Amino acid sequence: MFQVLTIVSALAVFLLLSFHRYYAGRAEASANLLLAAMLGGYAAWLRRSAGAVLKKAATGQWWFEQFRRLPVHTSRGVDKWVFILFYASFLYLGASGFFFALFVPRGLYGYPLLLHVTAGGVFSACLTAIVITRGRHYVEVPKPVVLDISLLDPRRLGITATRVRYAAFWVFVIAGLLLTLSAFVPMLSVVRYSGQKLMFGLHRYSALAAVLAAAVFGELELFLKPRER
Repeated sequence: MFQVLTIVSALAVFLLLSFHRYYAGRAEASANLLLAAMLGGYAAWLRRSAGAVLKKAATGQWWFEQFRRLPVHTSRGVDKWVFILFYASFLYLGASGFFFALFVPRGLYGYPLLLHVTAGGVFSACLTAIVITRGRHYVEVPKPVVLDISLLDPRRLGITATRVRYAAFWVFVIAGLLLTLSAFVPMLSVVRYSGQKLMFGLHRYSALAAVLAAAVFGELELFLKPRER
């Protein structure tokens, strides 16, 4: 079940993010388009874009340009090392956790498990530091509510890319907290076998939520930053 959900949810997130890129790049993006009209050119656009991205990704220059957009490149001092450890630990946690969950029936064990636990502690500490220092940048202060006829305008309730990016950041933070708790609680020997199974399931699905939220946040962060300058 977890394997199927992982594949389906990852594919769904990819299609949603790529459709956002397609829609935002259209000249008619500010207008109301029929869904059939939008989907008509989406498949062709996806084929062209996938080919272009693969061609660019084959060069080192493209990867360097993506790296320059990350906070690890623009930060200095302690902040730089926090981001380096954060990215490194998260990449290892995701790679090792999902590889063993999807392809190894026994699950994570041995030295990879020991390194996984160590990386988890580094990830939790770095995530806490990032939330403390950067969390305020992903909070939208609501505007005062004015009781008038404009409240009936559905466009006032629209979901924007910026709001989705903020939401993805906090979903990632919550998932990271659940990952830490679900890994730490079984070590205390305060839960029985059924409780440990529950914590194991919570750990897996929290990891999936964290990876999907990171994908959404990363895509929108790289997509929106140049437009916000």
